[in-house]
Amino acid sequence: MTNLSVVVDKLIRMHQYITELQALKPESYQQYNADHKTRYAVERVMQLVVDLALDVNNLLLAHYQRPPASDYYNSFIDLSECDVFEIQFALAIAPSTGLRNRLVHEYEEINDKVVYDSIDVMVDMYNQYMENVNDILNQ
Repeated sequence: MTNLSVVVDKLIRMHQYITELQALKPESYQQYNADHKTRYAVERVMQLVVDLALDVNNLLLAHYQRPPASDYYNSFIDLSECDVFEIQFALAIAPSTGLRNRLVHEYEEINDKVVYDSIDVMVDMYNQYMENVNDILNQ
């Protein structure tokens, strides 16, 4: 695979970020909401996870000789067409790009409850993402 070592490096960093995200999550939303440093850290780590996935997505699309995706969301959908992901999974993980955009660009006020509730979902989805990409790398 083209750029295999780059993809592997990005997956290693993603795994590290996912581990950090799990460690950052307080036991309750009230604790999360009361600690602005934790909120900022969680938001940043979430952004980094999605950014890494978008980089990996583009590398995989290039490997499959596909044009770059029209947008971040569709990079996941396009990879389902390359049999990297099941379409149901692609449709489930793709909205994380919207959360990433809101965090990075502050398109609208950040809803701390939505971010807190997204931590476990993001951890689960991106663990599955890493498994799927690893499966492709090992073919």
